[in-house]
Amino acid sequence: MAADPAIKVKVCDYLKSVKQAKNRQIAEKIGEDKKAVDGAIAELANEGVVEYIYVTTSFVVLKEEFHNNPDWHYTPS
Repeated sequence: MAADPAIKVKVCDYLKSVKQAKNRQIAEKIGEDKKAVDGAIAELANEGVVEYIYVTTSFVVLKEEFHNNPDWHYTPS
């Protein structure tokens, strides 16, 4: 089942405001179910929008090209 596009937008908006975050932290901050957020993040990773980094544990980050572009806003296809 495809992730809710609205949740994907919320995830990207949140990741633009932070350097890195864990899936659970993102779910809490945007007020969505963690399982739905996990699905949205997996799809965003497949689309090349976010990536996982490992700094003693895994974090999600918005790819630098999107994070550093103030005009960029995720638009679901």
